[in-house]
Amino acid sequence: MSNIMRLDHVTKKFGGLTAVNDFSGEIETGSIVGLIGPNGAGKTTLFNMIANYFHPTSGKIYFKDQDITEAKTEDMAGMGLARTFQVTKPFGDMTVLQNAMVGAFLKHPKAKDAEEIARKTLELVETTCDLDMKAVHTTTVDKKKLEIARALSVEPELLLLDEVMAGCNPQEKLELVDACRKIRDTGITIIIIEHDIKTIMSLCDKIFILHRGEKLVEGTPEVVANDKRAISAYLGEDFVNA
Repeated sequence: MSNIMRLDHVTKKFGGLTAVNDFSGEIETGSIVGLIGPNGAGKTTLFNMIANYFHPTSGKIYFKDQDITEAKTEDMAGMGLARTFQVTKPFGDMTVLQNAMVGAFLKHPKAKDAEEIARKTLELVETTCDLDMKAVHTTTVDKKKLEIARALSVEPELLLLDEVMAGCNPQEKLELVDACRKIRDTGITIIIIEHDIKTIMSLCDKIFILHRGEKLVEGTPEVVANDKRAISAYLGEDFVNA
């Protein structure tokens, strides 16, 4: 399997604080990859470097074999990378459909074409609300789905999901897991930050555990679940016993 992204010895420092230290890893095309670890482990910082919100202090990041280490954030969507944010912020005075169309205008300047793309993305994530209702009035899970649909509307090859299941109940998480699998089945690669270990273990092909800014463990869910370092630093014995 080819790699859509490669990170080579990536480090990010904020003054005297090293948030991510010498991280290397590969993201296989068409896979779902999880980033997990305790608070302060460096997950969001790594995520933001992949999206070029931050530039690494040292190291290189390659996307589709192109060096994007110093690329601009606003150029990433055009390159084929899109992301969501943990706190959903729909354009509240716009409808659900209009929100999803925003991303589509990047490649489809005609409103009719943008609407067609937006409807397809909303259908893919199985949004259950009325597409003509104001986005601000939708439920938590539909706001999450809309956030994903809006990112999908730029037609990315790599989708970054930042704690998309936070604040959702078990049934809603199952809906979002199903949406992620359907997205992956269209050929889109996913990198996801998530604290729900059960969800991550059932969803991901590969998992990276970060601890104190460094990669602690990398592997399949089965490998990670049985790694003593992962159990000690993050998963805990209760997870193993369960």
